[in-house]
Amino acid sequence: MEKEDKVVNSNEALSILRQLETGKDLSEILVDVNLSDFVKDNTKIWKVRLNKIIEGNPKVKEALIYIIKNYTKKRKNNPDKFGRMHCVEAASLIAEHWFCNPNEVSAALLHDVWEDIPNWEEYLRNTYNEDTVNMVWYLTERDKTWDSLEAKKASRKERKLEEMEKISSFMPEVLALKLGDLISNIAETVDDLEKLSPEERQIYREWFNAGYDKQIWKYSTLNDIIESRIQACKDEQLFQNEEEEKNLELFVNKYKFLVEKMDSLMSVMP
Repeated sequence: MEKEDKVVNSNEALSILRQLETGKDLSEILVDVNLSDFVKDNTKIWKVRLNKIIEGNPKVKEALIYIIKNYTKKRKNNPDKFGRMHCVEAASLIAEHWFCNPNEVSAALLHDVWEDIPNWEEYLRNTYNEDTVNMVWYLTERDKTWDSLEAKKASRKERKLEEMEKISSFMPEVLALKLGDLISNIAETVDDLEKLSPEERQIYREWFNAGYDKQIWKYSTLNDIIESRIQACKDEQLFQNEEEEKNLELFVNKYKFLVEKMDSLMSVMP
């Protein structure tokens, strides 16, 4: 079962870094970066908007350079894809569908640093303001040291329940960041599944660390928790304006659509 490589390789990453350092327009630099099909179809002007944010705030550009330079880990379910492009994709969703707040876009670019980049906390606190640091922390799973991979897997349920509890108290901007992360992850899975035969989907099902049934339960439960939290934000008048409220509702609808599509594709089995 072959998978299409949809990210830049190491040489291309170096090329992006060189062009960023020269101040070249981001819309030209990232012209060949392929987003997940769903994200690409729903983010028409993200490069223009992201470039505008970078022009007005050098910390966003620094965040982009940092993850391209340091985030070399491959994606769990697809060894042909680098994690850094997931971060760019999450930032593209924020830039297009939320608001062009440089703190939020920086946090979207940096949201996975804990998992894969050494000494990230010192860098983060020395480089970014408190708002950005806090948003990255909100999206970061609490640190743990495991004696073995088996122990890490055994703790998964506990960690996911903690994640769900955290989301139930998120402010609107952090909910948007979480949705950008989730939508990028599920869009990638949907892209893969649409290219596979029913027999190949059976093999793909086995790649989920905790098993597919637990994965779809997590995604569905997160949808319910996020929708509940959005309603609480309305009741508590935490939205800055009606546009912010509308945008977040559209965001969660995109997430719900992808969860249902993934489950539909996975139900077509041999």
